Amino acid sequence: MEELAKKLLKDLQKKLEKICVQAIGSAKIQKSHSKKQEAKKQGETAIESAKKALSSSSQTLEGAVKGQFGKKVTEAFEKQQQTLDKLSS
Repeated sequence: MEELAKKLLKDLQKKLEKICVQAIGSAKIQKSHSKKQEAKKQGETAIESAKKALSSSSQTLEGAVKGQFGKKVTEAFEKQQQTLDKLSS
């Protein structure tokens, strides 16, 4: 009789531990998901900010720098703009 009670108690403890582990796991998954969403949001904000700064700089330099060098600078900025567009997609 005592062995049966010990076995039942041990089974209950295992089930309780399993439930606790599942609860902790669920909480960690939710926290991880929230952090991923926040990181994605911050990344998108940073990309948009960089795109605006790049566009502004490109327009300013386009008016100020003429000739072959100005063309190369403008092309480089356009290439960077395309890269940022790909990242934000």
